[in-house]
Amino acid sequence: MSDRLRVLHLLPHARALGGTERTVLDLLRSPQLAHVEQRVAFVRPGRVIGFPSGSVLGGRGGAVAALPAIVRWRPHILHGWLLQGNVLGALLACTLPSARLVTSERNVGRHPRPRVKVALERFVARVEDVPTGNSAAVRDAAAARVPRRARTFRVIAPGVVAPAAVEPARAATAVSVGRLHPIKDHATALRAWRRVVAARPGATLTIVGDGPERGALEALARALRLDGAVRFRGEANPASDLYGARMFLLSSRAEGFSRAVVEALAAGLPVVATNVGGMAEIDGEAVRLAPVGDDVALAAHVLDWLDDPAALARASTAARAAAERFTPAACHRAYGDLYAELGTR
Repeated sequence: MSDRLRVLHLLPHARALGGTERTVLDLLRSPQLAHVEQRVAFVRPGRVIGFPSGSVLGGRGGAVAALPAIVRWRPHILHGWLLQGNVLGALLACTLPSARLVTSERNVGRHPRPRVKVALERFVARVEDVPTGNSAAVRDAAAARVPRRARTFRVIAPGVVAPAAVEPARAATAVSVGRLHPIKDHATALRAWRRVVAARPGATLTIVGDGPERGALEALARALRLDGAVRFRGEANPASDLYGARMFLLSSRAEGFSRAVVEALAAGLPVVATNVGGMAEIDGEAVRLAPVGDDVALAAHVLDWLDDPAALARASTAARAAAERFTPAACHRAYGDLYAELGTR
């Protein structure tokens, strides 16, 4: 067995590649972590997308199938992602006492948490060595729920490169990228766009992503008479839509630090967003914020930029400058330093 530091990432599943899964994939490929041997295991059995089969312990079989391979591999660091991955990591840490546990909190919001989730989070907090999150907002929310986590919590900013365009840019006034899930609240984005179109009849919104809400959202768009003003692209590479749009629209009810927003900033897109997660931590003129669920405020910000091209141009410059904070090299070095620190304890 290799003498290199061994890190096992624990994810709920990889049936779709959201921001968390893509973050782990980036870590597996990172030059800054070439000295670390990394593997992945999933809590739930089923389809695995995007991850090389050689990096997955247990394959499609989930945690039960992975357990013998995990014990044989003897990871030095268990890195849980999201609550399910954190809980699996805590359980494994109880059976592998020499392993250190890093956990990752990714999502914050004002919605109440069920008692069972609060109980599981407290269990994880008793076992973990270092909890992490990608924004100060995530840290503060996690510490408010379980105060003991404040002492050891590390904030590691996300690292995202500008998306590579493989097709010609698709023109649109605004673009939204994300899973079509209730937490992303695309319904508020559609209601905001109804207000934008009332003032600017030619304004268009492209929505990139798929999910359980797609049918309901398409029906809402028809009911709001947005045919021709809103295009649903489904699951697709968003690069051509980012480079063709004038701004990015985020209507989420909760976020940690949206990877899609960082990609938009890197593409030079100013962001109109609800005030969730790390959005308030982005410097400069690049972001305008609205309360959660406030379609009136979101629409007003969009129209303000459309009515002031000079301000929109300044915001585009500010967006690229803001994106420079979120480089993969800095992010991956921070994780590498954390793994090394724990591996020598």
